[in-house]
Amino acid sequence: MSALICLSGGLDSTVLAYDLVSRGLDVGSISFHYGQSHKRELDAASRISTLLGMRHQVCDFSGAMPRGGSSLTGGDGSPVVANRNATMLSLAVAYASGIGFKEVYYCPTAEDYDLFPDCRPQFVSVYNRMLEVSECEVRVIAPYITLSKTEIVKIGRRLHVPFSETWSCYVGGEKPCGECLACKTREEALACI
Repeated sequence: MSALICLSGGLDSTVLAYDLVSRGLDVGSISFHYGQSHKRELDAASRISTLLGMRHQVCDFSGAMPRGGSSLTGGDGSPVVANRNATMLSLAVAYASGIGFKEVYYCPTAEDYDLFPDCRPQFVSVYNRMLEVSECEVRVIAPYITLSKTEIVKIGRRLHVPFSETWSCYVGGEKPCGECLACKTREEALACI
């Protein structure tokens, strides 16, 4: 079976990529340039794809996203980028359909629910219903949606995921800032194991 993973280059989606490959699936990856303030995650996604022997596609929709509306796109405050996951999933589904894949995987976690509405189980369910209504044969799968980041790290350790090759920091730079939400949740999860 073939699967396309939305690979950010961060900890969660990298573990999922290793998990899917370990199951013997034919896995391809897609990453997105949505106007984020750095390309460290995209570089990490490219490295991970190479390590796993996955074909990797980068899709740029940065022209459609306003700069500075989120801490991820150069602004202050919330890291929420309105409709980002729905946009990425729509592009991933179109790409998957075009290359004959029937499943698109993405990696929201249980810890994402409060802040990110497009990481909740209801969002995935409604999104798949929309695909059914549009008579699209591709389905979106979020297998880690009920897991904590600590549980995902445990899976990653079992699969020998090279966490040092991943990038989760919102800021960019030579080293992770250690202060943003992504850095803090990553370090807490890695420290628990």
